[in-house]
Amino acid sequence: MVSALNKLLLTRLRDRNAAVRVEEGRVRQIDFAPSQAEEEVGAVYVGKVRNIVKNIQAAFVEYRPGVNGFYSLAENRRHLYTDGREHSVLKAGDEILVQVSRAAVKTKDAVLTSRISLTGVYAVYIAGTEKKSAQLNISKKITDVSWREAAETWWEKQELTDCEVILRTNAAQADFSLVEEEIRTLSEAFRKMLEHAPSRVLFSVLYRPESFSLREAKGIPQNGEWEIVSDQPEIMTELKEYAGPLPKLRFYDDASYSLSALYSLETELERALKKTVWLKSGGYLVIEPTEAMTVIDVNTGKNTEKRTAEETYFKTNLEAAAEIAVQLRLRNLSGIIIVDFIDMDSSDQKKTLLQTLRNYLQKDPVKTAVVDITALGLVELTRKKISRPLHEIIKEKEIPKL
Repeated sequence: MVSALNKLLLTRLRDRNAAVRVEEGRVRQIDFAPSQAEEEVGAVYVGKVRNIVKNIQAAFVEYRPGVNGFYSLAENRRHLYTDGREHSVLKAGDEILVQVSRAAVKTKDAVLTSRISLTGVYAVYIAGTEKKSAQLNISKKITDVSWREAAETWWEKQELTDCEVILRTNAAQADFSLVEEEIRTLSEAFRKMLEHAPSRVLFSVLYRPESFSLREAKGIPQNGEWEIVSDQPEIMTELKEYAGPLPKLRFYDDASYSLSALYSLETELERALKKTVWLKSGGYLVIEPTEAMTVIDVNTGKNTEKRTAEETYFKTNLEAAAEIAVQLRLRNLSGIIIVDFIDMDSSDQKKTLLQTLRNYLQKDPVKTAVVDITALGLVELTRKKISRPLHEIIKEKEIPKL
């Protein structure tokens, strides 16, 4: 029997390590470990500036042999030169430290940054900022006003410079002394990168994030509402050896019924790849990812509930709003998203629908926003691009269906 706790399942799915988040009894997110050929986001390299394109305010930096990344000069005004000096102008041939902030997608190069980001359980430490003073940002998901005020007071006593610190949601469950210790550890890791950079050859990796499984585990809230379940002995060993805090760990060893079967992961994955998503009322969504954007159409379908047409449209739209929030996260759709809800005449119902959609989207760990409703009644959303969508990953030959 499946317990009521939210779960992070660390298992094998289609012959690859996978992390599946089950929240409120439903699969909400499926992530696959990067393939060996795919560059892991977060790695820090010694790269060489190959050319600078002034009209787009960008440089192209070779960070692996024969592989260039896009480096925005508008967003990266402070460059981390390997010789430790401050140069007046970035030019071709300069060697700098860069971190992969976004993986290459289709024809687009990986995005590189000089703002080195190191992630812990409680905080994210970002070095290479323009300002000499240290900046604090607190996760918007921490809504306790008194805690936020206490954090601001604690921050004023910290002696940090040239960095930005983001307090993650887990920080609200920990003593500030633990948060402070973790920030010191991350700061020291960055200092050692700078120290070692002058002696490292081109394309050297100065920092590589932890394993996929550990990284996923560290991202789970430390609020007592989660447990981590794995049927992979090597993953469980790694997590048990990790010195930092993690939610409850449980090894699943039922040989007669796999972890994947227990949670119907193959079925859930297949559903997440289908164009049509049925709603409980009988309505349905049609989700069409394209090169430029994702289009979602809402339909009443088989909705036979005894209501007026306006009531049916409103009820179906509200149900669709909840499911759209689920599907965006599950499928990892990003960029511009256009939703064609069923047309309604009532302006009050339209306002309620938009606010309901916003409320559901706020639960997404990835920044997602309702931009506007167009003159044609189409709702425009944006979702930050973090990694490739699920349907693209599944198409890879290295993830065959068993």
